[in-house]
Amino acid sequence: MWLFASYQVKLPKPILVKSESADPIVLMANLRGWDSEVTLIPSARSGRIKQPRDGGWYYPVSQLEITVIRDGELGDELMHEEAAKAIVERLLVFLQFKMSCSLFQAIEKYEQYFSNSDTSTDQAESDHIENIEPQLSLVVEYKQQSMRDYMSEYFSKELAKCLLHDAAISVANSRSRRACLELCMACESALGLRLKSAMLVKASMGSVFINQHSQEYEALIQLFKARDALKQGSGGLFKFVSASKKRQIQQDLTRWQGAVECLANWLDAMDKGLQGAL
Repeated sequence: MWLFASYQVKLPKPILVKSESADPIVLMANLRGWDSEVTLIPSARSGRIKQPRDGGWYYPVSQLEITVIRDGELGDELMHEEAAKAIVERLLVFLQFKMSCSLFQAIEKYEQYFSNSDTSTDQAESDHIENIEPQLSLVVEYKQQSMRDYMSEYFSKELAKCLLHDAAISVANSRSRRACLELCMACESALGLRLKSAMLVKASMGSVFINQHSQEYEALIQLFKARDALKQGSGGLFKFVSASKKRQIQQDLTRWQGAVECLANWLDAMDKGLQGAL
């Protein structure tokens, strides 16, 4: 059962982040099985600051957005917000080291800090977390919640459409982790079954669709491989995503979105054709 939610975080005290522009900065991390995508949103209005020690430009950051993901069990949703707070806390520790050290020194200090301390997640910086509500209001009897357990009785064309709508919003806002899951769920809802791994995609599509839409089929395989990769966490270090990598992710998501829409439309046409033949 995939659990995911996005949180907006307002920091009571801004932090300075080194950046050449005011574009959002994306980081990835996996902490104790919780995959995360963190977006730092610099404030261009306040202007940039030049630090004399290294000559680099810094922007103040007071707003973060975190998408927290886990392929978990029932009951894990109770820990979801705590996981988000832990990620905020660790991120701020890492950024403090990064401001005064090189990247590799910051990583070393970060690892050492958490190996020698039992720091709690109850910090002022992580208390200002606001949940971003999902957009699935069109689904009949679907309760609005961020922890989504889409049981088999919810599989429907409407659910697939709403998940595609959610995914489009996530793609537009560069929430790549969330968009990947929403696209996979939309695909599963259109097919009416869960695909627990990319290996099961071919059998579920059928040869007719594969032969007619081979490019879209290949894109769907890549989509589910990307989802499966979310389960493979690293050691908890934050990894910055480069501008070129962000562009590639955006292109992949747009391509995958088109493939899921193609499959949903194709299944709808097949269903209408079958109904007309009866």
